[in-house]
Amino acid sequence: MIKEIDTNHGKIKTPAFMPDATYGSIKSISFTDAFNSGIREIVTTTLHLEQKIGSLNIKEMGGIHKFMGWQRPVLSDSGGWQVFSLINAQKGSKNFITEAGCSFIDSKTGKQTFLSPENSIDIQLNLDSDILTALDNPIGASESLKLRKESIKLNTIWAERAIKRFKEQSSTKNKKILGGVIQGAGDFELRKTSALELLEMDFDIYNFGGIPMYYGESWKSEKEYRLFHEMLVFLAKLIPANKFKYAMGVGQPKDIAFCVDTGWDLFDTVLPTRNARHGLLYVSSPEGEEEIKYTGSGELKNSIFTYGVQHLKSLRYKMDSKPVDSNCSCECCKTVSRAYLRNLLRLNEPAGFRLATIHNLTFYTSWMKLLRNSLLEVQK
Repeated sequence: MIKEIDTNHGKIKTPAFMPDATYGSIKSISFTDAFNSGIREIVTTTLHLEQKIGSLNIKEMGGIHKFMGWQRPVLSDSGGWQVFSLINAQKGSKNFITEAGCSFIDSKTGKQTFLSPENSIDIQLNLDSDILTALDNPIGASESLKLRKESIKLNTIWAERAIKRFKEQSSTKNKKILGGVIQGAGDFELRKTSALELLEMDFDIYNFGGIPMYYGESWKSEKEYRLFHEMLVFLAKLIPANKFKYAMGVGQPKDIAFCVDTGWDLFDTVLPTRNARHGLLYVSSPEGEEEIKYTGSGELKNSIFTYGVQHLKSLRYKMDSKPVDSNCSCECCKTVSRAYLRNLLRLNEPAGFRLATIHNLTFYTSWMKLLRNSLLEVQK
């Protein structure tokens, strides 16, 4: 379903893809490059900005939009993924979790940052992001049932405290939006418990939290988590139609199509930018080495979507004078050949990273437009 999220910095037309600007920047490109690639909203990381720059410093500079030179919507995460990746997934680290919150030690500076449900909201309000996220507590599927239940209990407690702080500190006039994160790893019952408890709090957005459908995917390898296809369908049915659904960390173009087909609205991932730097480029079919197809069966009905991928560092492109994608009008495809871009990427030249990233983001924005247009056709 086509929806709109109204923010202080413009409307987000869903389904929408947001690239990750982890430290307040999208790797290898400028925000002008991103805008010219069709990007209209981004995600940034609460903990890293607080550790590396300081949210009060950003507030003094006029907020995150002015600081970065980006005047479109910004969604800030809560720091919850860092709870998983820097604490739960690294046993024996100096970082730790209590009911009060979580403590992070910057490995390079030794500086400690304490993140609680309340100050996570405060940091995001200092940043002046348009869409905020309640601090969440992800946990791995391999943990014991006891630990997973405790994780959900803490996730709910944190969500209650976060929404309370948000309502206390955020004016009703400023259109700020808050998302709650559904956790529970691969356990359907725990995911249902988490969803129902958060639904009682009436968040604006409900996020699928934890490890996404594809984890650790790169141009070299692919590890598939089939379980989460079923989980995403399950959760989408639990969340009311009038609420926005955010599939965090999803993903590959075919996975975004799957999620749109099942009712999800928002997506973010590092894949198009990270894979660009490794030489994996997404292209229209049949411009790639292989064709990937998705056939809609839900909201997209019987629409068929196809695309290809190029592993541009491979030998086959050494003397290839064609553009990366003859159907693309981005700066990369208009100005350089596959052979030249391959050479830049193999030499780790920043110019190559920039051009490849511009292309992949342009592909993603075109893909989202294709999905939106298909939804409009189905809704007629």
